[in-house]
Amino acid sequence: MKNILLLLLLLVSIIFFSCNKNADNTKINVDTAVSKKDSVRVDSTDIYGQGYYTYQDSLQSYHMGYNIPRDSMYKRRNIEIFENLNLLIKKYPNNPGPYLDRGNHFQNIHKYEEAIQDYNKYIELNPNNHSAYLNRGTAYERLKKYDLALADYNKVIELKPNDTIAYFNKGIVYEAMDNPQQAIVEYTKAIQIDPMLAKAYYNRGIAYEKIKDYKNAIADFRKALELNPNYGEPLRNRIKQLEK
Repeated sequence: MKNILLLLLLLVSIIFFSCNKNADNTKINVDTAVSKKDSVRVDSTDIYGQGYYTYQDSLQSYHMGYNIPRDSMYKRRNIEIFENLNLLIKKYPNNPGPYLDRGNHFQNIHKYEEAIQDYNKYIELNPNNHSAYLNRGTAYERLKKYDLALADYNKVIELKPNDTIAYFNKGIVYEAMDNPQQAIVEYTKAIQIDPMLAKAYYNRGIAYEKIKDYKNAIADFRKALELNPNYGEPLRNRIKQLEK
């Protein structure tokens, strides 16, 4: 009996020591992670979700849409989800939620007209959700219906004045409409709201370059590099060319 008690005490000691050791290691790792995070300035793009933006946003990459692996994932998911959404809409036609969800899934597989029809129905039932206007604006933009896209982005700003992406998207639309001066205005508003948004500096730099304001273009490209080193050598080379 005495030997059994000693054995139990030994096991308890080992378990207690092991737990304390793991807890200490966890604390060290967490503290280290926090310290590293605090010491590095990070591009805030991911806060909004990259969606169909890469870290390097050009008009060409924007209008290319989703990349193939992600697009394939969405298509598989949509096939599984559409049936449920269709049933919900049939059963509860005055419930706005499924229309917004189905519209988003239509947009994910590039069916923009169908997406817009669902966004229209959602907005008819719930006219005060800024996200619906933002998503519909994106669908209009993909169809190059720029005036309608701008109207939706303006509605987003009316409902949510500090919506960074609405201003950013307006900048892209104005670039597509060959109005880099107004694009600069919109990107500047996005930067004022979120000064860590690297792609806004990058896009504004492109707009400055178009109007031959190379000084400001260089400054914006440098800031984009500072916030997101992924721009890398191509952007550094572009800066060198502009400095000549």
